[in-house]
Amino acid sequence: MNQKRISMQMVLFSLIGGLIGFGAGEWMMHELSGKLPDWLLIGLYIGQFAFFVGLFCLLAEMISPRINGIGWRQRYVGFSWKMLVPATFVMLGTAGLLFQLLYGSDLQRSSGSDSIVMLLDTSGSMTQTDPDNQLFEAAADLIGRMDNDMRVAVITFNDQATVLQPMISLSNPADRQAVMQKLEDHEGPSGGTNIEAALTTALDLIRDPASKAGNSTVVLMSDGYSSVNTNQALSPFQQMKIPIHTVGMSTVSADGTNLLKQLAAETRGTYTDVVNAGQLSSAFGQIYDLNRQDRNLLGDRVGPDRDSLLYAAERVLMMTVIGTLLGLALGLIFDNKHVAKSFSIGGAVAGILAGLVLEAGFASTDLPGVLLRLLADLVLAAVLTLFAVTIPASASGQSDRGSFSRRRYSPTESLDAGSSGSKRFN
Repeated sequence: MNQKRISMQMVLFSLIGGLIGFGAGEWMMHELSGKLPDWLLIGLYIGQFAFFVGLFCLLAEMISPRINGIGWRQRYVGFSWKMLVPATFVMLGTAGLLFQLLYGSDLQRSSGSDSIVMLLDTSGSMTQTDPDNQLFEAAADLIGRMDNDMRVAVITFNDQATVLQPMISLSNPADRQAVMQKLEDHEGPSGGTNIEAALTTALDLIRDPASKAGNSTVVLMSDGYSSVNTNQALSPFQQMKIPIHTVGMSTVSADGTNLLKQLAAETRGTYTDVVNAGQLSSAFGQIYDLNRQDRNLLGDRVGPDRDSLLYAAERVLMMTVIGTLLGLALGLIFDNKHVAKSFSIGGAVAGILAGLVLEAGFASTDLPGVLLRLLADLVLAAVLTLFAVTIPASASGQSDRGSFSRRRYSPTESLDAGSSGSKRFN
């Protein structure tokens, strides 16, 4: 007769393992983001999370073997320890990095820009709109968060345009810090506004072979207006498919706002309006996220694909497979086909729920990513172990535990403490 049983101790221990895996994963996301490629980082996150869940499920069963029975603990726990790392960290980590490669931006990087040219207004009017020089602080903050594979150049403009920083790679931390220091040390604003000179200087810099500009994007911030021959100034950008993202203050200059909107619209860029200089850092960050078009399996999608139903479904599907593999990993650890089947079904359900938590959370709430990942991790850890395990007994009363590799129990072995004349299967 088939029997079903849920080990609440395993559910609790799995949650503990999930919490530890979550904490370790978030530490890696914080410390290694930008230093490791996303596909490797996500693979490590998922692999170590699976390891801790598997470890604590194994500990729970060793303490009270309700699923595999006393015979497993007495004879085969050594095999379970040998299977722990391959079945969890290796298998789930490999799945995670492959899924991130398929889902993420690493295969789509050519669709975004790898070079950004910043055009920053230093005209005299900025003394009123930006008395604390927050424009250059915002630009420095943006450069500090850019990925290592990016290149950046900075051009300041008032009556004329000046290249403050020629195009430089940010792969070297010392070079990145040097650019940020130039921005922080820049002198205060003065003079008039010449946006056309800024655009011409940016174009010359991009065209210079020494710049190695590659796929470029221009980010222009100004609070003023100047006369611009838009047909002549924008034609090269349109031909080279270089978007110009503009940031302005409509409360300061309506004519300037209209010009910035035109520059953005005719080059397929975006216009962002800020009320005060304190919003510049957020505006630059949004432009950068849009430019990068990143898709992270455990994070928010940014860029044109943010609201894509295709990528929403893909995330949920991949999380479903990850949950299924996590359930299968437990079956491999316990060397039990019936455990693998039941927990794989539970893992699939857990994966669907975890995927929906991430997708719905990032799409429709303002909850931070760390909280959404916590909820998804706890769902994965708990739901798969809530599914009852069914282990069939043969008609003769012999117990075939469904080992992947061997028939481990003799007909006379009792699988539960205190059961002498009959077998109790979980």
